[in-house]
Amino acid sequence: MLTDPQTITYATVAKNLPAISRGTDSSEYKLNDNGTIYDLLVGHAFKARNRVFTRLRRDVYAADPIVPAQNILASATCSLTMDFPTVGMTQTDVQNLAKALVGYLVDATLLKLITGET
Repeated sequence: MLTDPQTITYATVAKNLPAISRGTDSSEYKLNDNGTIYDLLVGHAFKARNRVFTRLRRDVYAADPIVPAQNILASATCSLTMDFPTVGMTQTDVQNLAKALVGYLVDATLLKLITGET
């Protein structure tokens, strides 16, 4: 199991997310930071193919553009899923593939993806 709490850095600020749920194949970590919610889900499924996933969600309340006196929930989610066979590739092969993707997702590339470039 991962350590409790898990630390993420959002906009250069470290956030410690304590575990709120732990199972045999997944754990969830959550922080309510003055009404802004950070939710981290980490898990795996080892069957005919192996799948490991991480999902980070951030929920905030913002002014409703139609009724400014009311707030609406705005939510964003980012995830990484590693899907790989049970034989034919080493854990290092999969790790190197994931590191290549994470390295590709630098600030400039992320902004291009967010604005719809393909």
